[in-house]
Amino acid sequence: MRSYVIGRSPYADVVLPDTTVARRHAELVVTDDGRFYLTDCATETGTWRRSLAADGEESWERLRQAFVTAEEPLRFGEQRATLAALVGRPDPMAAAGDGRWQWDGPPEPAAEKPRGRVERDPVTGEIVPKRV
Repeated sequence: MRSYVIGRSPYADVVLPDTTVARRHAELVVTDDGRFYLTDCATETGTWRRSLAADGEESWERLRQAFVTAEEPLRFGEQRATLAALVGRPDPMAAAGDGRWQWDGPPEPAAEKPRGRVERDPVTGEIVPKRV
């Protein structure tokens, strides 16, 4: 079982640079059998999953903690994504349609890290080298 942080912080395993996303927004646990368990970290803007009513009406319901699938539409604050788009790829050994995905791990860090003093971009929040 592995655990990963999704959030706006540059120290998160999956970084979503959006001001509606908390620094530590959600925690994703990948179980040994390849399922995803998502927990909202008590954020103000919330973690949401799309649900469809019997009449086909689309709505969003707040997710506190639950198993989710890789292709399920999710919302972290106002940022919409699927876990597949954020972190995964199909597991070729999984039975078709069983929802299991192989986790590739957190995104690879940039090949070259900034050296010296750094500052954050005021728009995106990304760390940029500080100009002297």
